[in-house]
Amino acid sequence: MVSSKPKSGSLPINREEIEEILTKQICESIGAILVSFNESTITLGAMNPVYSEVKKISGLLKNKFNRTIEVNTISAEEFEKWFNVDSNKKSFVEKDTLNKINNSVIEKKDLNDTQTQLKEKSDNKIENKKPDELTPLKSEQKPKTILNELIEKSKLETNDVFEFDFFEDEDEDEEEENSEIIEDSELLATNDPVVAAVGSILSACGRLKASDIHVEPMEDKMRIRYRIDGVLKEIYSLPKGKSKAISSRLKVMSKLDIAEKRLPQDGRIRCSINKEISDFRVSTLPGKWGEKIVLRSLQSDTSMLDLQKLITYSNELNQVREMGASPYGIFIVVGPTGSGKSTTLFSILNERNTPDVNISTVEDPVEYTLNGVHQVQVIREKGLDFSRALRSLMRQDPDIILVGETRDKETAQTAMEAALTGHMVFTTLHANDTATAITRLAEMGCPPYLVGSSVIGVMAQRLIRKVCVNCCETVKADPDKHQSYINYGINEFRVAKVIDLKDNDYNSQNTCNVCNGTGYKGRLGIYEVMKVNDSIRELIMKSSTADVIREHSYKNGVKSLLMYGMDLVRDKLTTIDEVERVCLLEEETDDN
Repeated sequence: MVSSKPKSGSLPINREEIEEILTKQICESIGAILVSFNESTITLGAMNPVYSEVKKISGLLKNKFNRTIEVNTISAEEFEKWFNVDSNKKSFVEKDTLNKINNSVIEKKDLNDTQTQLKEKSDNKIENKKPDELTPLKSEQKPKTILNELIEKSKLETNDVFEFDFFEDEDEDEEEENSEIIEDSELLATNDPVVAAVGSILSACGRLKASDIHVEPMEDKMRIRYRIDGVLKEIYSLPKGKSKAISSRLKVMSKLDIAEKRLPQDGRIRCSINKEISDFRVSTLPGKWGEKIVLRSLQSDTSMLDLQKLITYSNELNQVREMGASPYGIFIVVGPTGSGKSTTLFSILNERNTPDVNISTVEDPVEYTLNGVHQVQVIREKGLDFSRALRSLMRQDPDIILVGETRDKETAQTAMEAALTGHMVFTTLHANDTATAITRLAEMGCPPYLVGSSVIGVMAQRLIRKVCVNCCETVKADPDKHQSYINYGINEFRVAKVIDLKDNDYNSQNTCNVCNGTGYKGRLGIYEVMKVNDSIRELIMKSSTADVIREHSYKNGVKSLLMYGMDLVRDKLTTIDEVERVCLLEEETDDN
């Protein structure tokens, strides 16, 4: 029983004054009722006396009426009986319920006083009401649905969300999860040179905004390279004598077997760098000069999950949004590793992520974390692969499913069957372009009728570097040298100013402060979006080759990766060298 002591000098009160604070709606919302009151005490009954809202109401009553507030525990059954409202009466107290509660929380005298006051109040209110204000009969009242009752309750909550306060608020730390995080002090604040060196290698990844770290033992040194904006850069060079110690330290942090040096191993590192949690996927591979270790940074920047930031041109953007909003079907994104496929798919999921949509994903590894999305990590050692997880997801009442990668026939067919049964499926595939993705599914053994009836669209993408606007040069196209560029409508284009750091004539004072002499800053996506319409679906059903599908799609307005890249060059966002790095420039320009 919870009670609050009164102050001196209490004034007389009546039930109407109490019910101005403890209204019927609030009683129903917090699970509490007024049991009795007298000159010194107000007694409440509550299913959960320690509920924060019950304590709040008790405080209001205490402050206003200057009386001791007692809160007794009642059962849900007692509350329901007590709260059984008669439509024609304001009173909602039943005699048998009062007698039952009376044995534990009320004195007989208080019970008689309460019943008398309730009867007088009910009679007076009915007499004073006008005829048109009288409550209608039950048969004339509009029935209240469960949904309406829940909505009414939700309006009483501060954030329009139901509170579940059966448990007291406690700061419970997830010790098991937090115990895996390696703190800053263990990485950098140490006297051990090997531990400090590994800490510096990991922390530099965030500062350089690198996607991968390559730790490579060589004949005379250990080379540390970072993949920055899609290009590897050598940053550190460590003594050969420390290579084994560095490798062992990384394997210990990844919870790998340091004695096993002849077989590949996979692990994961979670560490706190500058008060931010960083995740790395670790892969080891034996080599001639020792084990090469590659760490993939899984630092997910959810601010980039915006299709409008990723896709430059509105035509492709609108097509992707239209297919992403489809209620069923399969949308496939193709491209090499590190081309931004996961970012694109999660940007689509981010737009579809609402409380009325059930979204589930199967990933290896989980890169982005979206609130409200159920994400499954593949664990092959336990037998949880993509196909098995996808079969289990079908029993989870999903609306949208994301399959991180379609690698085999079983996963592909299960995804297509899900699409044919009213689910929207997003997945990735390793293929060069949109047309090749269709034939890739056929190579997996998927029948053409299944592919044609389930796939609603395919998008191929690459990532290229943005030219640094601070140090680049603008060049006019020369008809004698750049006729192929002019054919694409490029009359002016930008050239990146790249400085070789190993050049003997290198002068740091002439280096651009924005791009550090690389000539590029940031990355852009180039996209080829093919919507599967009736004509393309007919070609799929006929098992047409990739060349036939590609030629047909280009004739029907699909912009190729090369054309998209050349548009970016024309708009002076990137360079021709970058487009040539990821596209077959010479071959396709010759065809034109």
